[in-house]
Amino acid sequence: MMISVNKAFYLSVFSLFSLGFAKGQNKVPFGVVKAEEGYAMVRVHKDNYRKIVDKIRMKTGDVFVYVKPAPGETEWIWIKYPEKEDTEKPFVRYDSITKEGMVNKNRVVLVDKLPPFTPTKSKNGKSLIFTDDTNPKIPGNQRTKVIIDVYPSYAKIKKQEKDADGNIIKLDKVKPWGIGKELPEDLTEIKSVRVQQPGRGSVFVRDAIKNMFQPSMDFNNVGVTAIDNDHIFLYMTNGSGENRYTTIWTIKQGRVESQIIYKNPE
Repeated sequence: MMISVNKAFYLSVFSLFSLGFAKGQNKVPFGVVKAEEGYAMVRVHKDNYRKIVDKIRMKTGDVFVYVKPAPGETEWIWIKYPEKEDTEKPFVRYDSITKEGMVNKNRVVLVDKLPPFTPTKSKNGKSLIFTDDTNPKIPGNQRTKVIIDVYPSYAKIKKQEKDADGNIIKLDKVKPWGIGKELPEDLTEIKSVRVQQPGRGSVFVRDAIKNMFQPSMDFNNVGVTAIDNDHIFLYMTNGSGENRYTTIWTIKQGRVESQIIYKNPE
């Protein structure tokens, strides 16, 4: 059973860093907790005597949203993190990050500082393939791969709901990402994400990729890294202009576990 406010709860495998920090990084605004089992105390600024505001479970791959260095601190960072539901689910998507405070920065590593998978494209140009080449002793056909399939979208046949300003806010009752008031003629979407590992592997559940439009095919905006075979991280910045969004998935033991997604206008 998950416990949310002011109590321990399990977080997924990614750590998400905000745009303000992204400008100071090489490539991407994400990071991941690289830690042993345990708990972290979330505190407020030292002007409030570092009052503890939450206690969160902290293990290898826990998710956080990095905001900035904590004001006046050297060993603490200011984070945001999602409110967790009380009931565990096989997969959960977070598009609202509401909780925040300071945690010690020693357990956090930038996701693009972890060993990256090698990116290539399929011959038809519709799939992005990421291969774990970090151990050259492993035969090529036994190496872990993450494959993202991108195809033209059939979103126009879905039922639309718009807000008072004419923005499309739901397609078939699900929030869409990467679109505005109209659906462009060349609209694309993620059709599938496949994980291939020796002895295990999976296809992402539909809820993990639903209504993910205008995915980037630029390797500067999409990548895969890992702590180990059990903790893999897939991140993307998709769309453009006011419809740009950033997302990151947790892949644990070959299966997608969670996703954080948020609007990220240029």
